[in-house]
Formats: sequence, structure tokens, C-alpha cells
Amino acid sequence: MVKKIAVYGTYEAKVPVKQRYWKRRRDGIKQRYWKKTTRLKKVTMSRRYEFYGKGKDLYKAIVKAHQLMPKGFVDVSAREFLEHPERYGHEGSWIDREVES
Repeated sequence: MVKKIAVYGTYEAKVPVKQRYWKRRRDGIKQRYWKKTTRLKKVTMSRRYEFYGKGKDLYKAIVKAHQLMPKGFVDVSAREFLEHPERYGHEGSWIDREVES
């Protein structure tokens, strides 16, 4: 039987700032582009993890999710999250966190 658990709340993280700039193409037309800069800014976001799988894997995923903040709404198996956590989250700290099963 597959179990399911959710971790959600508000967190604070540092994200790269995007900058808009103009570039002249080969055909002479000026076009706007966005690029990430090396500067980081602190933002407050509200996101959610939803894990499913075996109990032992769910426990390990919850412990790992305590350090990694989700990138959007993440619905993933606990085993897949444990194998590649950098795909689903980034560094930060929880302000308010709830676990719901």
C-alpha cells in the first residue's frame, strides 16, 4: 500500500535576480532578453512538497525536506526525491512549516 504525506509552509530563500537587457540581432532588430545575474536577493515564498511511497522512504524524505525548500508545487515519489534532491529544491530556511498525512 502506497502512503502519502505533504510538507508545506512559508520559507525564506536567496534566489538569483534576473536582469533585462537589449541585444541587437544580426538582422539589425533590437530584442529584449532576460538573464540571471550573480547577485542574490532574499525572498519569502509559500510552496509545497507531496511525497508518496514506503514509510521508511517517506521519513527520510521529510528529514531531507527540512533543509531543501521546494521549487513550486512538487509531487514526487520519496525515493526519487532522495536520489536527486537538487532537482526538486534549493537551499533556504522554513519560517512556518506543517506536515500533513
